[in-house]
Amino acid sequence: MPIRRWTRPLAGVLLAGTLVACGGTADDNVGVFKSVPDVVVAGSVSNDLTIDSADGATLAFAKTELTAGTGEIKVTFNNKGVVPHNWVLVNPGEEDKTVADAANATNFEAANALAHTKTIDGGANDTATFNIAEPGTYSYVCTYPGHYAAGMKGTFKVVAAGGGGAAPAGGGAGLTVNSGDAASMTFAETELSANAGEVTVSFNNAGTLPHNLVIVKPGEEQKAVDSAVANAPDFTPSADLVLGTTKTINGGETASVSATLEPGTYSYICAYPGHFASGMKGTLTVK
Repeated sequence: MPIRRWTRPLAGVLLAGTLVACGGTADDNVGVFKSVPDVVVAGSVSNDLTIDSADGATLAFAKTELTAGTGEIKVTFNNKGVVPHNWVLVNPGEEDKTVADAANATNFEAANALAHTKTIDGGANDTATFNIAEPGTYSYVCTYPGHYAAGMKGTFKVVAAGGGGAAPAGGGAGLTVNSGDAASMTFAETELSANAGEVTVSFNNAGTLPHNLVIVKPGEEQKAVDSAVANAPDFTPSADLVLGTTKTINGGETASVSATLEPGTYSYICAYPGHFASGMKGTLTVK
């Protein structure tokens, strides 16, 4: 069955992030805009974040609010549109100045920003990694000409992370799962662990077949798969039957899913026809 959405060119896998344009460096700690006194339990927020642009020619971010804990933060930006975009973090009130400065910069990238990705074409992605030592509220914008003025902006909140920031690797809210290579109908990681709260899983399709990642309660896997069959051409289950699902993506593409989970054991599967039956499943343990 042809699936039109997957024939578009795909460019890029996750790249190592930088704090300034084209691979530069900056001070270890940025931003001291103290306005968010909240303290959160370690692991209840993720410092490994993903944000997409809107589809097509829409000049907007898919999310207009992000939250992270103090410390090292990584933001991966996926350009899902058809025009160039970037993701730029600034102090509130400096949006206009940053956009104006970027208009004269190479690739319209704002070297004076707190953090930013490269300007990337549709289908590509880039990552910014930076440190924020104290809680605060910031803005993120796209500095490509005309995009901020059209509304491509959002709010970035940094809260005090109790116990030292983001949860440790292997037990945090920011998790990564890869599909098997080539035509394999498997996940490379079949066991995940996270702390209770909002759990985010970034799914990388490393194979050549379409896949998705769906989080369900144990025993409800087949129900989700049966629902997905009726939802061609994406083959994702109905939202009321699952705890969370990515889109169905082609090889080389990345998507993410977030779900608020209580302690317990959950399943994650690929609901694309035939893939769960072939063994594409895993276990997510929430503590």
